[in-house]
Formats: sequence, C-alpha cells, structure tokens
Amino acid sequence: MRSILLTVMTVGLVGCIGQLDSPGNGSVGGGTNPPPSGGTGGPTMGQTMFENDVYPIIKNPGQLSDCSQCHDSAAPAGNVTGFVAGNKADAYATITSFQAVVGNFTPSTAEILTQVAANHSARVYTDDQKAKITAWLAQEVTDRANGGGGTGSGTSGGETLSAATSRVMNEWSACMNITDFNTANMAGAWGQMAAGNSACKDCHATGGYGMIVTGIAETPATGGAPGLFTTIDTNKYYTIQYFTVDLTGGAAMAKVVINHTSFDGVSKGIAPHAEHPQFNSTNNPGMTALQKFYDLTVTKVQAGGCGTTKLDPPA
Repeated sequence: MRSILLTVMTVGLVGCIGQLDSPGNGSVGGGTNPPPSGGTGGPTMGQTMFENDVYPIIKNPGQLSDCSQCHDSAAPAGNVTGFVAGNKADAYATITSFQAVVGNFTPSTAEILTQVAANHSARVYTDDQKAKITAWLAQEVTDRANGGGGTGSGTSGGETLSAATSRVMNEWSACMNITDFNTANMAGAWGQMAAGNSACKDCHATGGYGMIVTGIAETPATGGAPGLFTTIDTNKYYTIQYFTVDLTGGAAMAKVVINHTSFDGVSKGIAPHAEHPQFNSTNNPGMTALQKFYDLTVTKVQAGGCGTTKLDPPA
C-alpha cells in the first residue's frame, strides 16, 4: 500500500492549482490546527517544546536531520509539502497544519518520525532528536486532551493518551467495511467533490498532498491505484484526514470522530493552505456521505467483535 500511494512528504501532483501546500512568504498566523490555549492566552507547553526542541532539528541546514532543504514553506521543492517555516514565529502553526506530518500526534502516525525511520531522502535523527520529537508529540496529545493547559500525566487507568489513540484507531479500522461504505455512497459523493472550479480528484486521486479523493471505491480488478475505501481503511496517513480521535474525556473515553478541523482549515484557505481553492466543508455531498458512513461504523464499534485492525502497519 505505502509503495503504491504518494505520500504527503514525498511526492505531489504536477498540474494542480498553484502550490496547494505552500503559504508563500506571508505569515501563517494561527494555522489550521492550533490547540486550545487553556485559558492562559500564551503558547501551550507543546508549542514551547516544539519551538525549543524540535524546530532546530528539522530546520538545520547541512545536517542529516534537516527537512527544510525540500520542505521549506516558502519554496518547497517541486510539489512536496512546505511544512518547515522559515522563521520560528510561524513554525509551530505551519507544521501542525499538515495533518499527515503530525498524524494524531502519536509516534506511529506522525510522518515526522515514520518517514525518517523509513530512510526518507537519507534523513537521519539521532537518538536524542528522536526522543525530543517523541516527547513533543506526547505533550501535544495531552495539551489537546485537556484544553491546552499542558498539565496532567496523560494517563487514565494505566493507559496513556497516545496508547488510547492507537487503540481506538485500530478498532475503527477493524469495524469499517465496504458494505457500509457503499451504502453511504462515499466513493460516488467524494468522486464528484469540487473546490472552486477544480474537481478534488484532479489533485488527490492517488493520494497527492496527503489526501485521497477518488470515485473508485475499491481497488480495481485490473490493478492501478487503490480505491477510496481500501486506502482509508488500511493506510493510517490517509485515514486521519477523514477521522481523528477525541480525547477530551480522557483515555478511557477516547473515541473516533470526523476530522472537521482538517477539512475546515483547508476549505477556508487558511495558511499554510492559502492557495487551496475554497469550498464549503460542512454542507456538501461528501460530508453527508462521510457522516452516514461514520454513523454506520459507530454502530459496529459499539457492538464490538469487529476483529483485528486492517491498518498496515497498525496505528
């Protein structure tokens, strides 16, 4: 699966509208996926950890950990995503706005770790750098679960919030099925989705820019790129564009929800997705189908007994 699909950090599509994932030289502001401030009015602990510990790792020209050579936000190489801002003030908002790069803020879903582990462009992290990135991701999970205050242990009944995220995502994959997918008309609805004057599938049919949108439900019998169901049920980097995890009730109450944050930010053209054509992210056939598919899958999750996850590798 991973060898067939184009991933967010490696390849984009030529001929799409502008650099969809480049904010250019303008300020990013809050980005599309900021955590709540926790009432402090200042940066969260996660933001502070990223700025102090992680940003110097990924923007480190000449070093093996550097990502800015290809992924500079102002001028990404080719059509890859520009998730490394040129300045510290925009760095946190930029990287957290690229869902596939940070995943669900767990080590197994965040491509900031997994791509380098897979020898992406010969990038290498030291053990200390990996530990700092992992600690930052864990803090993000805690911040986003408790309102951004950055306090608490991040555990509930012995289960960490990161472990709870992985658990419910794996269960979700196990309970998704093609019958419910077709009943909800997911492929039909998303295959007709458009932003501005462009069909979404023109840029995203094979997973370009970290998003899969196609009118093909299943992998064609004749071969070719995997269909929409196959992709979001087995490839977690694309699953999290449609579904994320709500941890506001703690680890014990963790649950999968529709990822409205991801859709909303891109649909409104908020930097760093300022050049993406705008669209209504809540009132459209694709979201109607997604809600129906979500409701059908929730019923399966509540009933239990779905078997093992189909995510490969597991979340």
